[in-house]
Amino acid sequence: MEKKILKICSFYVSDWHLTAMLLPYVEEAEEINENLNTILEKNISYNMKEILTRVKMSDRKKENIIKIGWENKELIKYGEIRKYMEKITKDKEKITIIVEGKKDRIEYINKNIDKWIKRAEKKLKKKQIKVINCYEVGEFNEDLNEILDRHDKILNTSGIHEIEEMYEGYIRKRA
Repeated sequence: MEKKILKICSFYVSDWHLTAMLLPYVEEAEEINENLNTILEKNISYNMKEILTRVKMSDRKKENIIKIGWENKELIKYGEIRKYMEKITKDKEKITIIVEGKKDRIEYINKNIDKWIKRAEKKLKKKQIKVINCYEVGEFNEDLNEILDRHDKILNTSGIHEIEEMYEGYIRKRA
């Protein structure tokens, strides 16, 4: 079975940093018509709109980025995640979900996304799902390696990278 889901982690220090970090990825994804979705604990729509007024890009592209939806979504329970996943994966081959929130919330949402993928595997066929988990740096006290070990790659303002490229000396725990 080919891997259906790619997990990417990201770390931010403030809502403005989160918005500025996501914008280059979101802009590139919008250019290739990637299906972007969000499950956010915080409402960063003001920040996204404000940053978009200060960057050089077409009005059409700015409108498409705003339409993604940067307000908070209280999707946590499996039933809510199941309905959301069915909606966003319908007729789409490549799906990206940006998940932001406290560490426990991110883990719970990811557990329910994984559960849905397992149950919906036959429906998914060749679909690829990318989950970008955005952690606020000051929120977690545990070892950073624990979070890194659960992800395939890392996103920062310069794009998606191998974790080992960004954290010199990091050695992934093998299961």
